Amino acid sequence: MSVKYTADVIIVGAGMVGAATACMLARAGFAVQLIENHEPAAFDSSGPVGLRVSALSPGSQNILNAAGVWQRIAQQRHCPYRRMRIEDGDERVVLDFNAAEFALERLGSIVENDLVQSVLWQQLQALASVQLICPAALQELHFEPDSAHVILQDGRKFTAPMLVGADGAASGVRKAMGVDQQLWTYGQQGIVCVVQSAIANTGLAWQRFMPGGPLAFLPLGDGSSSMVWSRPDVEARELLALDDLSFLSSLQA
Repeated sequence: MSVKYTADVIIVGAGMVGAATACMLARAGFAVQLIENHEPAAFDSSGPVGLRVSALSPGSQNILNAAGVWQRIAQQRHCPYRRMRIEDGDERVVLDFNAAEFALERLGSIVENDLVQSVLWQQLQALASVQLICPAALQELHFEPDSAHVILQDGRKFTAPMLVGADGAASGVRKAMGVDQQLWTYGQQGIVCVVQSAIANTGLAWQRFMPGGPLAFLPLGDGSSSMVWSRPDVEARELLALDDLSFLSSLQA
């Protein structure tokens, strides 16, 4: 008995990974059905910088270029970093990387996740071989040796010879396939914010490893930095309860 496929590939989840995969497969000639819970918000370049950013290496840039979106990202708010400084405990034990030493124009770029998501969604809408199924939620998955069968909560059914699960940490695809996962806690929380320093950060990614957890500053396009400060749970909650001046005083110390 032959199986009637609805696409070459079904992808569940249109975050940055799922959306980029869909774009690249479609540009390579595959028919893609992409299932997503909700459409991402349009990126507002005039709004405040988002708290969630990614450091994209040249390899990641190549992937986004293959997906057809890197040029649109490069024309908007992002920041190349050409130096990376890593300190172990204090400024006396240092690893320093410079793009010029590796004959590179940059070591990478700091880009807001919302921008990446927005341009990928625009690209998906422009690709004729991508069928966006949104909003939609997964109900059931059934597998045969040569096909995957997807049933949505609204009753719609889709079948393809390949299924990609890109639906996040609590992946319904993973659970349906019976793939186990191991979880553990570090007893830490990462405090994330945007920090403006007296001297603008023009392209340095800086990180210091300390006993309670690392502190990192990543450069943003307006000269500020995206900060991630990892502290033990109790101390993190205490820091988050401080007013801005007290928090900055603790950070400065």
